[in-house]
Amino acid sequence: MATPRRNGQLSSCEPCRTSKLRCDHTSPRCGRCERRGLSCVYHPAPLTRTLDKVTPVKRTRLSREPQHTRSPNRLPHNDESWMRKKASVSAPGFLGQTSYSDVFTDATSGLSTGRLQVVDQDTVPVDPKRINLGAQVLALLENLPFYREAITTRFKIWRGWAIGWSVANMIFTTVEDMWKLYGEVEPDTMPRAMLMSRKLFETHTRNFEVTSTTTWEEFQKMSSGRWETIGILFILTGLATDLVPHDHPIFTETNTMDPKALATTASAVGEICLQFCESAGIVNDLVSWMLLHQTTLLAVVYGESDIRPWRKLGELSTTVFALGLHQDSSKNAPFFLAELRKRTMVAAFTVDKVLATFLGRPPLIGWRYCNIQMPLDLSMDEIFAEPSVRDAALARLDETTGWNKEGTLKKGVWARTALITSVIREKVLELSLSTQTENLSDRVEELIQESRRLKEGLPDFLQWTPDGDIAGISKIEDSFLFELHSEFLYNDFLLYRTLGRRTHTQPPELLETSREVIKALISMVTKIIRCGHAMSGTGWVLCLPGLPCAGVLSAELLRHSRSPIRANSTPFPRSEIIQNLTLYASYLDTMIKPDEGNFRVAQQGQKAIRHVLDQVLSAEQLSPMIDESQWGDGLVRSDDHLLDGVNFDEHDLFFNLMDGGMQQISESCLTWGNFS
Repeated sequence: MATPRRNGQLSSCEPCRTSKLRCDHTSPRCGRCERRGLSCVYHPAPLTRTLDKVTPVKRTRLSREPQHTRSPNRLPHNDESWMRKKASVSAPGFLGQTSYSDVFTDATSGLSTGRLQVVDQDTVPVDPKRINLGAQVLALLENLPFYREAITTRFKIWRGWAIGWSVANMIFTTVEDMWKLYGEVEPDTMPRAMLMSRKLFETHTRNFEVTSTTTWEEFQKMSSGRWETIGILFILTGLATDLVPHDHPIFTETNTMDPKALATTASAVGEICLQFCESAGIVNDLVSWMLLHQTTLLAVVYGESDIRPWRKLGELSTTVFALGLHQDSSKNAPFFLAELRKRTMVAAFTVDKVLATFLGRPPLIGWRYCNIQMPLDLSMDEIFAEPSVRDAALARLDETTGWNKEGTLKKGVWARTALITSVIREKVLELSLSTQTENLSDRVEELIQESRRLKEGLPDFLQWTPDGDIAGISKIEDSFLFELHSEFLYNDFLLYRTLGRRTHTQPPELLETSREVIKALISMVTKIIRCGHAMSGTGWVLCLPGLPCAGVLSAELLRHSRSPIRANSTPFPRSEIIQNLTLYASYLDTMIKPDEGNFRVAQQGQKAIRHVLDQVLSAEQLSPMIDESQWGDGLVRSDDHLLDGVNFDEHDLFFNLMDGGMQQISESCLTWGNFS
């Protein structure tokens, strides 16, 4: 029975205490253990007992092993195994035309070293500390039904386009089978986790070689008994918290973890599993999926401005190159894996462009060095279907363009458009981040025309219109059409902004593009409200590219209110801009909830817009006869008297005005981030 502790509180049973969960202290079995069928034991002195020297599990963060004092010339006995040669489980991977072996490959067809395979399998004892750490990770599988429910709910909201439900379900089924198998030997959580951890370290380095004849069932079998599957499971669960509303019953009616703690724990588990693979030199498709989703999850937890997503993107880029995904990787692969590899490469390429744009840094995956294959416009069910069903689906595609003829957004449309827009975005970055200004105006105009030709070349069902009917499609799908539309508009915005900064002018097209983006945003929100769709998950659409464009309009509106009006000046749509900025600010204030990652930046944005509107509409305005020389190139400069300490710096005004808040936008703000 439960006994009082020194602080007078009743002690928890062992399963609840080690899992750091709330115990109702009921004897002889607490309610939680009763529901889960666990062995419920109340230890008289719980902190005096250890189980196989396993550190108790912490739910919100994983414990770190204590640092022992070491002699500089001597390693502890447990570390002696690490002085030996480690096991290598992969060859160099993809080797291109300039590689050391290319000339031999041309001369002798038998010297192909580009395929990843086991080349050396030295037996090295696993550090007990790693087994212990792995057991702490695996003990979290006690809540496996909760993870399954979270990820199932997430895929009901959004089906994804990179790996989809078929792979996610396979991962969960595989881990569930492993957890159940070891539970038959050790029913208690920690002994079961220790046993499973030891076995995983013995099996996760085995060969993972896929051929063109590999079936989906064989692929699932190869995925079992690997740390990669454990990592993917937790990472996908963490990403579910970004799409499933935090007030959903799966979070409010359970006593497990709150969504933020779950996402943080999932990212930590993902890092540990990646380290296990890194220490053994494992590189395969599962690792690429794990890195792809871990990059996104780190952006969810820490924000895109944090170094961790960018560093993980570097690992992802080197992995896809090592696997040869940047070339035609469909050779020696079954149909389902060939398509998954295409989508994995497109997703990595897209995330690279999104982070590079957000941070203003050179991309890590250059399209000039890649031959990225366009994914087929098929659904995940069709990709994994029987050959007869799959061939029928292929026959229904347009022979010329490759798009589906049904006009549906529920197939491969997302992956195909992501590749198209990402290639254009890299060209925009190449021009924006370059220091060369020769023929800049011509190059900008040429790239803008190329972007518009690509947009016009898309099928009619991918053309977004403000007055289009969305009654028959979901909010996410309509948001996608707007997102695709705004992606091309934002390219124009970035290019005109680059031209203005380099030439110290203000292109009139910049103002027109900003007006078009804000009008489209207002139209999209109006359509969603009219159709009765839920408003959750709209924050990323409002923040990007809305806030930068709103900043341009606010700056121009303030400039016109402070500058003399010339008789021959171009008409300025003052009333339209004021009305649209007012509506846009109200959407920022009401549609983005406090628990969303975009809340802080949205609040700063709406306050900044309203501050400008107050200045413009106030009856106590300053005299409009102000010397225009203070405005320099026509853009708003710092003026503490006018803006009460708020600094504007050309068209970066909102970034400064919101005190760097744009850099706190969560992963849902990544334009094509929801690929899972």
